[in-house]
Amino acid sequence: MSKVLVTLDYEELEYCAIAGARIRVNAIQRKQQSPTKDLDYNQQNYWQSHIVGVIGEYAVAKALGEQWVERSYDKHEFDVLQYQIRTSEQSEPMLRMRAHNNPEHIYILAQSKANRVLIHGWAVGYDIKQYGILEYPNCWSLPANQLNDMNTLINPIIYTDQVRQWKAPDYQ
Repeated sequence: MSKVLVTLDYEELEYCAIAGARIRVNAIQRKQQSPTKDLDYNQQNYWQSHIVGVIGEYAVAKALGEQWVERSYDKHEFDVLQYQIRTSEQSEPMLRMRAHNNPEHIYILAQSKANRVLIHGWAVGYDIKQYGILEYPNCWSLPANQLNDMNTLINPIIYTDQVRQWKAPDYQ
C-alpha cells in the first residue's frame, strides 16, 4: 500500500501549533460541547487534539498541493477539500469515526511524530463502521493496514522534496 510521508518545516509546525491553540480557545469561548463529553475530562486531551489535528490537516493539504485554511466552526465543513482528516500520535494509529460523523464522507488517517506526518490511507465512513471495531460506545476504528491506498484518491498526491512516497522504515 502506498503511504505518503510529509515533512513540515519549523515555521509550518509553529503555525499549526498556534492555529490549533486558537481553535481550542475559540471552542472554549463558544462553550462548545464535545461529542465525547461523557468521557472523563482527563481522557479528552483537548489542547493536544486540536494542535495535532491541525498538523495532520496541514500535512494532508500540503500533500494534495492545497493551502490549508482554518475553517469556520460549522461542524458540517470538510477539513481539506472534500475529506475529513483524523490525526494520531499513537504508534499503531486507527482511523476513527464517531456516531455523529457523516458515514458518506471520506476519512484520511495521518500519524504525527515531531515534524513528520505519515499519511496511511483513507476509507469511507460506511466502511469504517462496517469493517472496523467498536472501540468504545459510538466510536468505530479501522486499523491502518485496512485503509485504501493514498494514490487512489480523486485528488492526486503532489510529490516534492517534502512530500514523498513512504518506504519502511522511514518513519520510526
